[in-house]
Amino acid sequence: MLFVGLDLAWSTKNSSGIAIIDGNKKKGEVVSFGLVGSDDEIIETITKTVGNRNAFIAIDAPLIVPNEEGRRIAETITGDLFRKYNAGAHPANRSHLASWTGTIRGEEIAKKLQKKGFAHSPFIAQYEEDRRFFEVYPHPSMIVLFNLKTVIPYKNKPNRDYESRWGAFKEYQQHMKELKGAAPPVSIPREVLSMKIENLKAQKLKDYEDVLDGIFCAYIAYYCWANPDKCAVLGDMDRGYIMTPIFDSMRNALKIDQMQKKL
Repeated sequence: MLFVGLDLAWSTKNSSGIAIIDGNKKKGEVVSFGLVGSDDEIIETITKTVGNRNAFIAIDAPLIVPNEEGRRIAETITGDLFRKYNAGAHPANRSHLASWTGTIRGEEIAKKLQKKGFAHSPFIAQYEEDRRFFEVYPHPSMIVLFNLKTVIPYKNKPNRDYESRWGAFKEYQQHMKELKGAAPPVSIPREVLSMKIENLKAQKLKDYEDVLDGIFCAYIAYYCWANPDKCAVLGDMDRGYIMTPIFDSMRNALKIDQMQKKL
């Protein structure tokens, strides 16, 4: 079974990170990683590397965006659960996303993947063999899988200098190394996790970030396949959703919220 991670850039002017894990019930291995550009290059890369094999594709980008303004239910629920960890999601709406390319890029990728025989569905049975794709969001997944109290501040934001970001990337690397002892475990190439961060600035640092995020997205797909009972679909297929691992306490909160809505 293959597990593809795609850290999709909102604009085709920027590169997207992509990675593939070849995994089974016992262990997985990152067998491919890199950067891709256009939508066609993304689909071609997936088509060539996956072939006719079954694969789950985890995409870090909004794939269903019915709302013209505001936020989706996916961002609302994610914020309710993960805000205290500083891992809420940015609002996704058609007006904002279309300002980058004139279209909703995630929706366009979804259409092309469906034409290649992949089903769009985040509802997974343990160890099922299928060809499908779904939306993920790395920050809340990191909170759960790395057992963090707050997000790792490796992204380029105001008031974050290189020194602080390099330190955050080292933390990110360490957590990724520890996935070799996770359930399920995954082996990540040494060349990726031993990268000397202080040598990277500007575009080189952004490229490295995209590669790491692509690998992590692939692991989310692998984890959800092995542990669907420890994951949740935040939202729905009509209004948009995010698939992510959650803490047990969050599952209880989701059940309470669903009961209140029925009342």
